Amino acid sequence: MLGLPPRQSALLDTRATRDSMLARVDDDELMTIGRFARISGLSIHTLRHYDDVGLLAPAQVDEATGYRRYRRGQVQSARVIQALRWIDLPVEDVRRLLSDPTGEEARGILGRHRARLNRQAGHVAARIADTERYIEEGISMPAVTGCRPVQIKIAVDDTDEAIGFYREAFGFRYDVTRRTQDADYSSFVFGAYGQSDFFLLHLKSDRTEADRPGPSTFGLSVEDLD
Repeated sequence: MLGLPPRQSALLDTRATRDSMLARVDDDELMTIGRFARISGLSIHTLRHYDDVGLLAPAQVDEATGYRRYRRGQVQSARVIQALRWIDLPVEDVRRLLSDPTGEEARGILGRHRARLNRQAGHVAARIADTERYIEEGISMPAVTGCRPVQIKIAVDDTDEAIGFYREAFGFRYDVTRRTQDADYSSFVFGAYGQSDFFLLHLKSDRTEADRPGPSTFGLSVEDLD
């Protein structure tokens, strides 16, 4: 086994100790908000906002001037926050994730956010499809004359079973008819939106959301009963 001469070994030990001390000093170094912004990649305005909402507080605030000072060791946290905000994760979710980045709650937070992003992608796809249709067919909307019902909500015991039945028995089209930030809502669609034959049939497992609390009945006009 090869060894170093005592003097060279001592020099290496001294250098390693000095580098370690410098690293600790650098992590504890206080920086102005402007310098910290340049190193972290976050703007000064964003850093002030994150301080106000309690997401990334400065290491020190001058009581007389209000100037914020950050430690170099906070750069990693700032960059993690930047990465999470880039994927549009809400600030409150970022705060919860930072408190336990590897636990089950973190996986749940990211999973729910992925679902939100998928819904947003669906919204964009639907808008693109509408835009393409307007390009091909033009923008037209029939004049509204009179008043008539365009939707009904009925209660069912098993939503999936009811959807399958109406699809198989009558060939009804079941599609997303309402999109929100948190969820998509689907229903049976008849006709085309804006046309005189447009109608929506909603199936609700929660009877409080139905148009009437008791059993519901409705009629269908079909070409062949068999």
